Amino acid sequence: MSFAEVLTEVRECAGVSVTAISDRDGIPVECWGGEGGESEELLAEYSTFLREVTTANRELQLGELEQIVVAAERKIVLITNITGTYFLMTVVGRDGNPGKARFASRVAASRLRQDFV
Repeated sequence: MSFAEVLTEVRECAGVSVTAISDRDGIPVECWGGEGGESEELLAEYSTFLREVTTANRELQLGELEQIVVAAERKIVLITNITGTYFLMTVVGRDGNPGKARFASRVAASRLRQDFV
């Protein structure tokens, strides 16, 4: 099954405008959606944020990071860990269904894990 096929259920959630698989440096493996390079810009910015959160999480001994939710005024960004090196980013509009997208992202990350180990 291709990456695009695995992400189909995530993309079909109401309000999802971007899905992307990236490494921790913000280099995309697979991107869907976004206008004018939006997904690449989001990956670059959030990969830095993810590294900082991962470091804090490790120092506080909270266990392995699974998912981060950033709820902003217009959009919600879901960052779901695939492996220690790769993550799935999903962007949902406030008029969408972030709960369903969050669940679908976790399921997709679990399915993708075997391809990245």
